[in-house]
Amino acid sequence: MMDDWSYALVVLILAAAAFTTRIAGAVLMSFVTLTPKTERFLEGLSVSVIAALVASNLVTADFRTMTATLLAVAVMALSQSVIWAMFAGMTAAAAFPFVFTP
Repeated sequence: MMDDWSYALVVLILAAAAFTTRIAGAVLMSFVTLTPKTERFLEGLSVSVIAALVASNLVTADFRTMTATLLAVAVMALSQSVIWAMFAGMTAAAAFPFVFTP
């Protein structure tokens, strides 16, 4: 069983790890020459990380999550707006229990 000091130590270790990874990114990028190719890569990096997270979640997703995600993808394809796609996905997930009651 962990005591209060153990929890504090774990929190400090995790905080240090998070801080180190944040600083490491800034330090490493100071050595990188920004070319147009590098800029394109960095611009697409956040979208690819989000897509990977969504794809890995869909592997084990239930019907509610699949429905909300597919609706968000459809809205994104039609409107080309990330905001409307997120709104549609969140609304579908929130309304799901009211629409599909057992």
